[in-house]
Amino acid sequence: MAYHKEPFTLLANRLKDGRKVWYYRTYTAEGKRTNARSTGETSKAAAYRHCESLAAEGRLIPGPKPPKPAGAPRRRFLTLSEFAKARHWWEWTDDGPVCEYCKGELKRSAEGKPAIQRRHADECARVFRDKIEPAHGGKRLDQISPLDCEDLMSSWAAAGASNKTINNFSSVYRVMFKEAARLGFVVASPWASVKGYQPGPGGKGILTLEEYKKLMDPETSVAVWSSARRPLIYYDINLLASLTGLRMGECLALHADDIHHTHITIAHSWNIKYGEGGQKTKRGTDLIPIPRFLADRLLSRAYICKAGDYLFSLTDGKRPATANRCNDALIDALKKIGISDDLRQKRKLSFHSWRAFANTYFRNQGVPDSKVRAITRHETEAMTEHYTAWREEDFREVADAQARLIAEIGGAQNGISSGLPGAVGGDAGAEEEAGGGAD
Repeated sequence: MAYHKEPFTLLANRLKDGRKVWYYRTYTAEGKRTNARSTGETSKAAAYRHCESLAAEGRLIPGPKPPKPAGAPRRRFLTLSEFAKARHWWEWTDDGPVCEYCKGELKRSAEGKPAIQRRHADECARVFRDKIEPAHGGKRLDQISPLDCEDLMSSWAAAGASNKTINNFSSVYRVMFKEAARLGFVVASPWASVKGYQPGPGGKGILTLEEYKKLMDPETSVAVWSSARRPLIYYDINLLASLTGLRMGECLALHADDIHHTHITIAHSWNIKYGEGGQKTKRGTDLIPIPRFLADRLLSRAYICKAGDYLFSLTDGKRPATANRCNDALIDALKKIGISDDLRQKRKLSFHSWRAFANTYFRNQGVPDSKVRAITRHETEAMTEHYTAWREEDFREVADAQARLIAEIGGAQNGISSGLPGAVGGDAGAEEEAGGGAD
C-alpha cells in the first residue's frame, strides 16, 4: 500500500474568471487518488486549514451520495443576483413585504413587536443595489470567498466610507448569506470568518449644564426659540427629549391621549416618508416618567387637541411637525445662546444629542444603569424584559432627577406657567392658533 505524508494533496485550478481556487484529493486504502474537490479557498494556506478542519470532523472523505431520482435536474448554483431575485430580497410594497426573509421574520415576531419594518428593508435594498450587487452580483454563491468579502470592504473604505458605514453595508450582505446557508443554497457563509471594522470615536455631542440652562430657561423660552414659527412647540419638544432621551420620531408620534399626569406612553415613531410606525427598538409600548412641570405643559397642549390628534402639530393635528423644522429650530436656538454653526458642527451637536445628555445626567445623579437603559431604551444586552413594563414607584430616582433638572432652569414644580393657551396664567398670544400653514 502506498504511503502518504498527508491524507490529502492540494492542487490549484484556474477558473474562467481568472481566479485561482484550490482543490484537494484524498486516497483510497489502496493508494488510489479520488476525484478532486473544491475547498472554495483562493490561497493555499486557507485551503490547507480547510482540509485540516474537514479531517478533524471526519468529513474529509464524504460518504457515497444517494442516487438521484430518475429525471432529477442537475443542480446549478445561483449567482448572487439570481438568488436575490428568486427570494425577492428586501422587496416591500404598500401591501406588505414581498421578500421571503422579511415575511418569515414578521411571522416569527411577537405580537405588536415586528422584527423588521419597511424603512429598514428599503435601506437594505438600497445598500444591496448600490454597494453589493455591482461588485458581486454575477458571482456564483459557492464561489464567493472570505477574501472576496474582505476585498469588497476594502473597496468601500477606499471610497471614503467610515468603519461604521462599512459594518452597516456588510451586515446586509451577512444576513443574506446567513439565510442562504440556512436554506441550503450554500454549505456555509463566507462572512462567517470575516471580522467587522472597529468603529471610530464618532458619537454625538452634548451640551454643558450651563448651556442647557440658557437654552431651556422657561422665562426666556420665547426669545431664545423665536426664530421658529410657534416657538413653544419646538421648546417643548426639546425639553421633552432632554428629560427623557426620546428620539425625534418618538416625540413627533405622540398623540394627545399619550400624555398623563406622571408619565407618557411611547408606542410609535414618526417618519415623514413612512408615516407612523412602531418603535425603533420593537418594544411595543413603554411608559416613561415625566416631571410635573413638563406634564403641565404637555397636558395644556393636549387640552386644545381633538381626540387622536398629534400633540406637536402646526396644522390640524392630523400630521405632526416635520423633523427638518425641529432641527432648524434647535440650530437657531443654539445660535441665540452663542453656539455658532461651525461650533455646533465641530461639537457634533444635534437633536439626537439629547439622548446622550439625558443618559449622562441620569447616571451622574445616581440612577442605576439598568433603569437608565429602561428609560432611554438602548439596545444592549443588559436591557432585558425585566424592564419592559415598569411600575411608577420603581422609577422614583428618574422622577427625582428630572425634577432637579427642571429646577436648574428655574422651572419650579408649581408656579411657572407653561405659557400655553388654556393654561393658568398662560400667554395666549405666545402661540398662533392651531390650523396655520402646512408644515
